[in-house]
Amino acid sequence: MKIQGLAIIAIIIILPMSIILNSYAQSQVKTLDLQVQYDSKLNNATYDAIKAFQLNMSNSSTSELANSKMRDIKASVNTFYNSLSSNFNMSGYGKDVLKNYVPAIVYTLYDGYYIYSTYDNKLDLKNDKFDDKATYQDGEKIDGLKPYVYYSCRYKPKENSDFVITYSLDSYITIQGTVNGNPINESGYLLTGVEKEPGGGYSYRGIDIMEEEKTLEQYVYVEGDTTGSGTKKISINPGGKVLGSIAQYPCKKINGVKYYVQNDGKVFSIVNDTIYNQKEVQGITTNNNGIRYYKKANELKNDVIGNNVKYGDILKNLKVSDAVDAYGKKYSDYVQNNPYEGSDYEIFAELFDTSGIYIEDENSNFNAHKLKVIKNAIESNLIPAISNYNSISTSEVNFAMPKLQEYEWEQITQNISMITFLQGLNIGGKIYNGYSIVSNNNNEDYVSEDSIYILNNGEYHRVTEEGLENNNLDGAIGVFNIDFERRNATVTEKINDTEEYSKTIYYYPREDKASYRSIVDINKNNNKSIYEYFKDVNEGTPKYKLAQIYYTALGRERFSMYRVMNKLEEIQEILKDKAW
Repeated sequence: MKIQGLAIIAIIIILPMSIILNSYAQSQVKTLDLQVQYDSKLNNATYDAIKAFQLNMSNSSTSELANSKMRDIKASVNTFYNSLSSNFNMSGYGKDVLKNYVPAIVYTLYDGYYIYSTYDNKLDLKNDKFDDKATYQDGEKIDGLKPYVYYSCRYKPKENSDFVITYSLDSYITIQGTVNGNPINESGYLLTGVEKEPGGGYSYRGIDIMEEEKTLEQYVYVEGDTTGSGTKKISINPGGKVLGSIAQYPCKKINGVKYYVQNDGKVFSIVNDTIYNQKEVQGITTNNNGIRYYKKANELKNDVIGNNVKYGDILKNLKVSDAVDAYGKKYSDYVQNNPYEGSDYEIFAELFDTSGIYIEDENSNFNAHKLKVIKNAIESNLIPAISNYNSISTSEVNFAMPKLQEYEWEQITQNISMITFLQGLNIGGKIYNGYSIVSNNNNEDYVSEDSIYILNNGEYHRVTEEGLENNNLDGAIGVFNIDFERRNATVTEKINDTEEYSKTIYYYPREDKASYRSIVDINKNNNKSIYEYFKDVNEGTPKYKLAQIYYTALGRERFSMYRVMNKLEEIQEILKDKAW
């Protein structure tokens, strides 16, 4: 056969194949491009939603309470769908359409989580009577929050011991149930390196904890009319700190509530723009909350887990293999799907061992077990929630829980986070199944090790800023990072004696400047973790003073947080203590 004939045959065979391959390659490139675009759209919508959640929490005086938090979450969900539909608008997907492809949204909070999804409303029509005009009817599909689920695990080390431990994002735990035949209801922070000093004070990792003589001051709007008639103008930091102005007051937070001191020594609090005068509270002179934090941690360590006569050594020797499911069956007996498979050690062993890893360190066995508890608690409810969406959604999509990577679970357990899922959208060569995890580093619920800034001479710094310890820190103090976030307040302004209107004003609790070296340019920070950064610090060295300021502030802010388990009588005792 002539060469021309072979060439023609080659063209006939190869040309169609090349066209097909080129078309396939272009289709794959387009699919990958859409995958990246959809990932970006989902991430952006999730970020907008968690940011809205953060702003709502920081501007609410009752953000720690369940009903207020649920309100903030619902507003955040609405922001998510609005942002998602806005991002997908050019792709032809509206808000109502996109809802069919979002099987669940998860908010992982300090000691538990909420799942927002669509579910069938079920009413007990046989035993209960319901009005036909009720808001929700039996069998109606409802978009809403499912009940709050704690990061809890049940343990049965012996026949006379059956209790539940609720974990949190840090080392705070709650123990409830029966231990050694005795009821238990205890809570607090687990700290290895805390010790009671002979003089009655406390030290942490070899650092003496201070009584803070310098009281934190913050700007706050105090409602009131300063003019009586005519146009009312809001002044900032006026002489005498008059009502109807933004002024700076000494303040202290107890159980999530901030208390402010007037010039005459009287104390007041503000809840959702309303002033509440405190009759039995004295003026603030010092702040011992940091000391109280380490005192309670030492008591939990020694008096509850360590050497309690009632509980014996049940808690001290508690092992991972003592964990049981809701029916009392040990997870270690599971043939498969054991969430704690491959690990069996004493959970609190590191609480009493000061020679190596501390229990509150990220790489401790306690934290490894806590991560698995949180993971199991979320997956056990999220998997069926997403699977059940198959019977609710109008889209023909097989919804399923994706496998999250270990580093993603670590991200979830280190900060308050939001997890969103978007599944079933056609992106050409395949079906899009994506999810997004965005964490919130500034919130009112959780004081992480990185949440404390060092305020010195009107400028705030990260603790690990290079060379910070070499500055004069005599007047320095640790400040919670959320206190630098913008606040708002609703103000009623008078037009004249008979007319008035309401508006929202914005202000910052503090007017200090951020350090360029560590807040703006993060490359000027030491890469070590804070615990590692302050390891083996000796008294008399510059870093000792910095560590003392930091650990005192960390304890003060953690002790000040609202916790469900806080005892009312202890709170009242602190409020009435003149030397707070």
